[in-house]
Amino acid sequence: MSFRFKTILGIAFIESVLLLILIISGLDFLSNSNEEQLRQRAETTSRLFANATKDAVLATDLATLESFVAEILTNPDIVYTRISSDGVVLAEGGDRAIPGMQREADKKLEDVDDGVFDVRVGIMEGGREYGLIEMGLSTSTIEQLLAEAGRWTVSIASLEVTLVAVFSFILGTYLTRQLQRLKSASETITRSGPGHQVEIDGNDEIAGVARAFNTMSASLQQKYTEQEEYLHSLKEMAAIAKSKGAMNNAILSASLDAMITIDAKGCVVEYNEVAKATFGWHHDEIMGQRISEFIVPPNMREDHIRGIEHYLITGESLVLGQRMKLKAQHKDGYCFPIEINISPIDTAQGPMFTAFIRDISKRLAVETELRLAAQAFESGEAMLISNAAGDIIRINAAFTRITGYQVDEVVGRNTRLLASGRQDAAFYTAMWRQLLEQGKWNGEIYNRRKNGEIFPEHLNISAVKSTAGETTHYVAHFIDISEQKNNEERLRLARKEAEQASLAKSRFLASMSHEIRTPMNGVLGILGLLKDTPLNHKQRQLIQTGRESGELLLSIINDILDFSKMEAGKLRLEHTDFDLHRLLSHSVELLRPQADNKGLALTLHLDPDLPRYVRGDPDRLRQILLNLINNAIKFTSSGHISLKASADLGQENRFILRCAVEDTGIGIPKEIQPTLFEEFTMADQSHSRVHEGTGLGLAICKRLVSLMDGSIGLVSDLGSGSTFDFNIALEATDAHACENEMSSYETRRLPDANTRVLLAEDNSANQLVAKSILEHAGLHVDIVANGREALEAVRALPYDLILMDISMPEMDGMAATTEIRKLSGQAGKVPIVALTAHALSGDRERFLAGGMDDYLTKPIQRDATLYCIAHWTCDGVTTELPEDTVSDSPDTLSPDSDAEYVDEQVLRQLVKDTAPKIVPELLKFYIDDALKRVEQIQAAIVKGDMKILEFEAHTLGSSAAAHGNLRLHTLARRIEHLCQDDNREQALKEATSLLVIASKSFQLLEKRTETGFE
Repeated sequence: MSFRFKTILGIAFIESVLLLILIISGLDFLSNSNEEQLRQRAETTSRLFANATKDAVLATDLATLESFVAEILTNPDIVYTRISSDGVVLAEGGDRAIPGMQREADKKLEDVDDGVFDVRVGIMEGGREYGLIEMGLSTSTIEQLLAEAGRWTVSIASLEVTLVAVFSFILGTYLTRQLQRLKSASETITRSGPGHQVEIDGNDEIAGVARAFNTMSASLQQKYTEQEEYLHSLKEMAAIAKSKGAMNNAILSASLDAMITIDAKGCVVEYNEVAKATFGWHHDEIMGQRISEFIVPPNMREDHIRGIEHYLITGESLVLGQRMKLKAQHKDGYCFPIEINISPIDTAQGPMFTAFIRDISKRLAVETELRLAAQAFESGEAMLISNAAGDIIRINAAFTRITGYQVDEVVGRNTRLLASGRQDAAFYTAMWRQLLEQGKWNGEIYNRRKNGEIFPEHLNISAVKSTAGETTHYVAHFIDISEQKNNEERLRLARKEAEQASLAKSRFLASMSHEIRTPMNGVLGILGLLKDTPLNHKQRQLIQTGRESGELLLSIINDILDFSKMEAGKLRLEHTDFDLHRLLSHSVELLRPQADNKGLALTLHLDPDLPRYVRGDPDRLRQILLNLINNAIKFTSSGHISLKASADLGQENRFILRCAVEDTGIGIPKEIQPTLFEEFTMADQSHSRVHEGTGLGLAICKRLVSLMDGSIGLVSDLGSGSTFDFNIALEATDAHACENEMSSYETRRLPDANTRVLLAEDNSANQLVAKSILEHAGLHVDIVANGREALEAVRALPYDLILMDISMPEMDGMAATTEIRKLSGQAGKVPIVALTAHALSGDRERFLAGGMDDYLTKPIQRDATLYCIAHWTCDGVTTELPEDTVSDSPDTLSPDSDAEYVDEQVLRQLVKDTAPKIVPELLKFYIDDALKRVEQIQAAIVKGDMKILEFEAHTLGSSAAAHGNLRLHTLARRIEHLCQDDNREQALKEATSLLVIASKSFQLLEKRTETGFE
């Protein structure tokens, strides 16, 4: 398509588009304006008509309405009119008024499809519609007007397009004539080169373009000539450079050494592939960079830079042209040894330096290995090296010393010259088969010395293989075990004699043990019968102590027999469940009279994480403890003795029990300590020793501990006391697996000793108090910290009763009770007793309605709690729990006195419910826990978090009441209720006061604890 035709089409297209836009816009404007006029006329007419007929419609004046309809139809634009009220047509008329026909009102002119613009207007009075005016206006006049306007517009546009086409043809013809000349000139330059000139007509812009073209053609002709000459010289230089570059690349690629060239600034300009493999840096990483920052170690960089500067100034250098061993740095950061030779090069760009570098780390390592191998070959162990056929090629001095053969007597001869003849052919066949398959053999063998003596040796042979996997040499090293064999024979004879002596000793011990055990069984039987007779509490305690002492003595007697079993390896440990806390406590109490007689303080310290119910051998553990504690009492004249027990928890209920018995006794000399755990060994071996004994106890302890996968040791200084510690492996279990040894003589008031109770309580101090009270009464107690754990515990184990706290995290007591009641079988029927600090009116009813069976308030009261448990778990007990066990919390604070901070009555009751020695630990545990609660309350005050403040105040108030901090309990309860009532300001104010009262409460309670409890 020619430029002229494109010009005509372009101008015509632009003009046509503009005319089309103008026509559409004009017609659209005309249509919209007429539509708006029609709509306004229709609405105005209908509204005026509605106002005119309103009174007649309200009066239902049909005659007047008919006259109005007839009058308005005289307007030629109105096609029909209808007046209706409540769906009844009052008057209508017009060509399009079809009786009963409903017509929809038109919004736009384009909605009209029947030539009538329908409009509907309501007749309103007092905001109520009493009638409806329907009216249709003819659209034919507007349609005729729009059609006529469209015809005229098309005609004018057609004429305009024709005129534009003629003008475009004339303009295109003029333009293309000049452009055709320029095209022909360009084609001529393309074929023949620059220099052609164009004929110029006129003086317009096209002529100006032609003149510029002629100027450019002439200039290009001159430049073209100069460029041809320059390109010719470049081709000659490129050919020379290509030849030299290929030569350099060949040298760099074929070099076995790393080659690096740097300029006078120390920047890399050449870097071959060997350098890349040696130093780890890629070309794009190091090219143009200072070499000192990449491969020169940090401690040598300054010398490197100074050396280049010195050479550039003086032309002198001590390193150029010298073969040196230095250190270089790899990309990964480590340094390695290199061998380097640097040569200077003078270039047009200035001096450069080419370095030839070789990594010598492998070579040095091989040299080191060779030196080590040579040194090892001259070790005290006999060595020989043979070829693959077994011919000896080298021996060391130890070989000559053991066999008697000199180097010249064995080199070149086969190793068979050492054969003793005691091994048959099958032995050597198996040896060589193993060497071929595994590449090594070791074992005992008999060989022959040069003098003919046959001797036993322990021989090791290793095969040396080539890179192809073929065996090239054998290396053998051996030691003379003649003396070892002689010692083994002497030990065998000694062991036989020892076994005979041990057998005699075991028979003696067994006989003596039997003779003593027989009357002891009678003593224990008499004590058992006496226990069944009517006795008072004190007598029963004495009989129980006597029986335990007799059983202990019988256990010790049995241990004498067990010692012989230990030596024979026949002792077996029991694997039963027992109460570890109770065992430790009883072990201490059993020996307390002895300690009291000497005026010694005997204490027990149990770690809080120590599991209570465990599986193991309780008798053996008790035996170890009693032995160690008894020794401590025996060798301590003043001071104290303590038993400390802790645990290292492991996986799958396994843990390590760690026990330590510390005393302030005479101590043990250092020279005696290594043999102290051997049998029949005592620290004092003199005839004038004060303490008698057999020296067997610690040896038994050590063997028992070893059988329990543990160890025992001691730390002692003469005159400073001793600490015996041991550890054994045990397995944690649960309470129901352990037999409860506590008996109850208050059968009518206390629950059955086999009663299993689940305590759901989140406060650790309250847990400890309740657990101590219940276990002191002989009950089995499991503890969980929230309602969700309680639900899982009930699903897992059957419980006789649940003591359920109300306010707990994750799931509270009420929600947990609801979920437990949904369980099937006996689990869903287990008695649940609320144990809570909620003591307001209506709480009891709320808890019982929520599915609980009974209600106890905090602080826990021993008698009320045990009576309640008995009521729900024992047969024949039908008495209701007294109502006075439920006490309301006080509403006001008492005067500020020490008695109001620490309630002595609560502490005395706590002593009565547990034990005097336990109460200080309970109070210390409570104070530590309460301090954490106070910190949480302080943080809640700062954040203004009412939810946390309510929870922590409830928990603190509960534990405070149980431990005698009455004033703190009262204030905490008040804060809890203020939070529940959403009294934010007063709650935060009271909480600030609580921090001061809590501090004083804890101080007074600690002061009271120092005075002790009886």
